[in-house]
Amino acid sequence: MRQRLWWILMAGLLGWPPAAHAEYGVEIVCSRTANIALVRFGWSEAGSPVAYRALPMRIDGGLSHGRSQRRSECRLPNGWKLRIRDGEMQGVAHGMGGADPPAFFSLWVNRRRVLSRVEWKPGYGDSGSEKPWLVGLVIQPDRMSRCEAGPGAGETEPGTGPIACRSERLRLADHRIDRIEYPLNGRKWKEGSWFADPVAADRGFCARYLRTMLKPMFGRPAIYSALQGDERAPLAARLPKRPLPSTPGVELADTEIAPGVRRRLVLRGGSDHFFDGDLVLVLPPDTDVAPLLPSFDFDPKEAGDALMLAPRREWTLLAGGQRGIYPGVSPRYAHFVPQRIDGRLYFLASPANQEIQPTALLLGLKPEGGVRRMCVIRRIEPHF
Repeated sequence: MRQRLWWILMAGLLGWPPAAHAEYGVEIVCSRTANIALVRFGWSEAGSPVAYRALPMRIDGGLSHGRSQRRSECRLPNGWKLRIRDGEMQGVAHGMGGADPPAFFSLWVNRRRVLSRVEWKPGYGDSGSEKPWLVGLVIQPDRMSRCEAGPGAGETEPGTGPIACRSERLRLADHRIDRIEYPLNGRKWKEGSWFADPVAADRGFCARYLRTMLKPMFGRPAIYSALQGDERAPLAARLPKRPLPSTPGVELADTEIAPGVRRRLVLRGGSDHFFDGDLVLVLPPDTDVAPLLPSFDFDPKEAGDALMLAPRREWTLLAGGQRGIYPGVSPRYAHFVPQRIDGRLYFLASPANQEIQPTALLLGLKPEGGVRRMCVIRRIEPHF
């Protein structure tokens, strides 16, 4: 199972000296006298103030020459209210530029979402290339102007080259009011809130589970550590795993899935670009796994998005793409973390892609074979 390179990314929380990295800033500025607003994007090396590029006066009326206000909302003289929200794609511990994901933003004008998840900073290996960075967006009642900059001299500093702006028409009537961002009753779920909805379990079981997993660990809820496979997290099941020398990457564990009910588990995990997930095969006790191992892998004929193994009725397979277990996710990109609750074995399932919902599933094992979705666990994510 996984103990991924996530702990490297958590170095700051553990007290290790963090590596130097760039700081990014996105803010919005509204003119007090004219119906013109500017969303500007900046960056700097760690420890230095975020720097923003100055745009031509004819484009933004001088808004980019003012001091940083660090605002995400502002209002124009005509009464229009503007809001921005910025974020980054998921960072990964593998692949070229995996720790430097693209950055994006969304824009609302008078409660209408005009732009959604627009990339302003390239990433995943493109941030230092010739791909331009968005340095400013100017909004006026009838148009928007996007200003971009490529690399500077010597092509070593991204976004520092000459600025080029282009305008496009803005018709606010073409965009509907965003009722997720601006609900009718004015009540909006708080970002970062967690919920556990019962499926096969009762509401009290799921509520108790989530309450346990929201206890602090390393400065944030323990569920984050649990999802990363940290065996120090609450309810972690420390399976008696042993490696199989004949098949690297595969482990075997004989354990009880319920009091008095023993099963043999075959486990395979990965944390690279091709396989960032887990496979778990639950078998009757004392099953000879040697004949199964050659097929406990991904089918090259299906581009790796299917398994060669054909499970029997008395077997249970935990993998992405299964009925009730993230059916739209490849078996290469779903994780399964063992949990022990009241003597029974469960698995906390989650997709490698953190944008996929639900955030996690708590799965129970049936003694006769198969899985039960006990709880559906959701985290309220930022709305873009």
